[in-house]
Amino acid sequence: MNDIRRFIEWLSFHPTADDIARALVTDYLNDFGVTCMRFGRINNDDSAIALGQYGYADADQWRNLVVPGSQWRSWDLPAIHIMTGKNKSRWSPDSKMCVVTLRDRGVIQGNAVIEFSREVSDEQKDNVMEVIEDLCVPISLYLSFQNQSRQGLASTTINPDDSRDSAAGHLTPRQIQILCGMVEGKTNHELATEMGFSVSTIRHETMRIYQALAVSDRKEAAKKALLLSLI
Repeated sequence: MNDIRRFIEWLSFHPTADDIARALVTDYLNDFGVTCMRFGRINNDDSAIALGQYGYADADQWRNLVVPGSQWRSWDLPAIHIMTGKNKSRWSPDSKMCVVTLRDRGVIQGNAVIEFSREVSDEQKDNVMEVIEDLCVPISLYLSFQNQSRQGLASTTINPDDSRDSAAGHLTPRQIQILCGMVEGKTNHELATEMGFSVSTIRHETMRIYQALAVSDRKEAAKKALLLSLI
């Protein structure tokens, strides 16, 4: 959890997309043997653009290049097979690459491709994927806010009742219970003991709550829960 908090705090300084990819490879995911990462946005017209890249020799070739959906979806590449569902797994056949779909409130914002120097064993995959997914939650929000800025949504009037329905509709009963605990100031360890789950499960659900509410920490989540009368 400390790594996630540190990562989110660092994002508040508005690093470039390439800096985000570099930090994940060289700092947060280095122990897993990650060598390359690329994440990008999928636009409303299904076109795609690579935003953050690290470790790729052809990075300059893809920077700011918008690729139509009809084109990128036709590419015969392991990552594309995962993105389009041709490969039902999130891992490439050689287990040296995985793809995480970046979402905000169920809406696809883009994808992150992570490549490894060695094959990741089946026993390691769940743990590796959990760490990557947790780090990708704030990246999903980063892309979501970027999309809102591009579409001029910041100036749109929002009905609080609509916001409440949207947020509540994407929270499970378990997440609502965890959210109540946040409002009460309980720690992850206290919630894990009280609810009978592992601390890792509570931490994972906490990041999903942040994503659903578009917040970055427990204090903001608790404040928004009270504001929207979610509990």
